[in-house]
Amino acid sequence: MRTRPFGVALGFLLAFAASVQACSAQPPAASSADLQKQVDALRSQMSAMQKDLDEIKALLAPLRPRQAPSPGSVVLDLGGRPTKGAQSARLTLVELTDYQ
Repeated sequence: MRTRPFGVALGFLLAFAASVQACSAQPPAASSADLQKQVDALRSQMSAMQKDLDEIKALLAPLRPRQAPSPGSVVLDLGGRPTKGAQSARLTLVELTDYQ
């Protein structure tokens, strides 16, 4: 009956040793020429993506809403419309509604 826990422990130990060995295996070192080629490829891809992004921005520029200039002071003639408050008020709120 004592051999069973020993067998399980031995199995775990072997599995652990195999996983450590697999994790410690390193990929072969790349030469500096290979790394330079990869960097150059990434730079060219980044340049192409930047060019595409600039083209997209140029296409979307006409669709951007333009900010209206601040009106400053506006005079509204409410001529005979129902109002509430003093006629000489510095600020007037106008509500536009549509009853449908």
